[in-house]
Amino acid sequence: SGDDRLPKDNHSPTHNNNSHMAPVMMRANAARAPAAPKHTGAARGTVARAPLAARAPAPRDISCLAATLEVLSVDGAKSGSETLELDSAADDTAEGLVHRYIVMIRQNMRQGNASTKTRSEVRGGGRKPQKQKGTGNARMGSRRTPLRPGGGVVFGPKPKDWSIKMNKKEKRLALATTLMNASCDTVVVEDLDGKFSDRKTKNMEAALQAWGVGRDSKAVLITKELSDDLTISGRNIERLALQDMASLNAYDILNADRILIEKSAVSELNARFGGSSTEA
Repeated sequence: SGDDRLPKDNHSPTHNNNSHMAPVMMRANAARAPAAPKHTGAARGTVARAPLAARAPAPRDISCLAATLEVLSVDGAKSGSETLELDSAADDTAEGLVHRYIVMIRQNMRQGNASTKTRSEVRGGGRKPQKQKGTGNARMGSRRTPLRPGGGVVFGPKPKDWSIKMNKKEKRLALATTLMNASCDTVVVEDLDGKFSDRKTKNMEAALQAWGVGRDSKAVLITKELSDDLTISGRNIERLALQDMASLNAYDILNADRILIEKSAVSELNARFGGSSTEA
């Protein structure tokens, strides 16, 4: 008919070229539409926090242990017994606590005085060694370059403070835990005042043999106060470490095969590392 020969109006409501895209556009618009906020009952941006009592850290599990130790004389004869009662950390935390204490001791022993000079600190090099062109060699502006012997050092060490800190209560608990763990290898010796007045190394060596310290074993001797007689008598014995209450540390205790405690130092250890030591 004649109506079929007439051009169709693309803008007429009965003919729309984008009619097949309508479902796709509706899905896209729905995807771009923001989701409706969920009503949680709390203001936006706030985070629910637990009560202060629930967020408080759990107290460290500490128990006071006791060990009965033999008392030996200088010649190795038994003369009684003493009780060592020290605090000890729980099994699940003791290893990590002592490890951090040992790391602190070893790291604080570092002097940190290694030093090198950079090219700006090396002596010389003010004049250009050779002209820029015509020599056939690589260009060079200073003899202090790190590429030549005697020049500066690139990224070399400089003096540094390596020391780290640890809480006082943690250090005290780590040391007490180390002493209690080594109680099976510990003996108590009688008070040594005046026992080594001759200041002879052979007498100290004989006493170590009587106390069960072999020539291939390491030992640490803990005294209340370190006298000059003990220091001079034992300073030439490489496998013996002498400590008093001021210099006591866990590294020498763990490194030793035998722990020797002077009788007068046992009560001092109990008072310092006993049940009431962690309250202060």
